Amino acid sequence: MQNIKILVATHKKYKMPADTSVYLPIHVGCEGKEDLGFQGDNSGENISTLNPYYCELTGLYWAWKNLDCDYLGLVHYRRYFTKMTKKYNESINIDDVILNRYEIEELLENSEVIVPKRRKYYIETLYSHYDHTFDGIHLDEYVKYAPE
Repeated sequence: MQNIKILVATHKKYKMPADTSVYLPIHVGCEGKEDLGFQGDNSGENISTLNPYYCELTGLYWAWKNLDCDYLGLVHYRRYFTKMTKKYNESINIDDVILNRYEIEELLENSEVIVPKRRKYYIETLYSHYDHTFDGIHLDEYVKYAPE
């Protein structure tokens, strides 16, 4: 059996995968924060205090310096590698849709790296992206007062 660790980067309490032999929840940017009960990125050699600048990479750095494993992966606490036959939605059990150890090992038989399926992003303006993600009024207000 290969030693596979997939970090699940989080900054808040959230339901995590049951298979802790593969999935390791890591509290990124945890230096000086309330303990969530997950592995923190502030032990051993670390850059936890740099989390505002590097986000989830502080967890990856921690793993690089402090874990011994054959394969290392990183996912976000709401974004996992999933089975091709299942589509995620909030009502299903996370363990029913994410890759399990067997499926990960099977993928690694044919490649050294696992990446998500390529997605096509359609061209849009910064304004349209911000407008449908947040609220375009914020940018409208900024433009009123921003120097040209």
